[in-house]
Amino acid sequence: MSSLIPIAPGQWVLAFDEPYGPFDRTMAQHLEMFSNEGGGWESHRKNEILHVYEVTAVMPKTYTIGESDTHPHAYLKSRLQRSLVIAAGSKAEMIKVRDAFFAVGVETDRRVSAEMYRRIAKFAAREDQKAVRKIRKMLPHFFGGEQ
Repeated sequence: MSSLIPIAPGQWVLAFDEPYGPFDRTMAQHLEMFSNEGGGWESHRKNEILHVYEVTAVMPKTYTIGESDTHPHAYLKSRLQRSLVIAAGSKAEMIKVRDAFFAVGVETDRRVSAEMYRRIAKFAAREDQKAVRKIRKMLPHFFGGEQ
């Protein structure tokens, strides 16, 4: 296990919401999962997975929060695990880190997807033409005997 991020009351932290935290791997391994959009939770928004909290008190393994910048429907506990903290600083810094961190996987997935579709465009067009021919042959009464 890696050491905990040093935090102090009054700071803001970027932390995983508890259900999205690294439970069966190290934080480093978990963070690397975000090289893809959503880190395995593709349909979730960044502010669902990654929360920004104001720290009000710090204990050895937990901390308490004041304000937060999270998904509007997030269920917030008042006491959170320090092991889920990724970074600490000002509110603006943590929002910037969250947005930049999450964007890495989004941008990567978009580039991979664009390249994948570019490489298969001719194949996809040929396969689509074959499928249209099959449909026309199967149901000629809708297409006036065209093949």
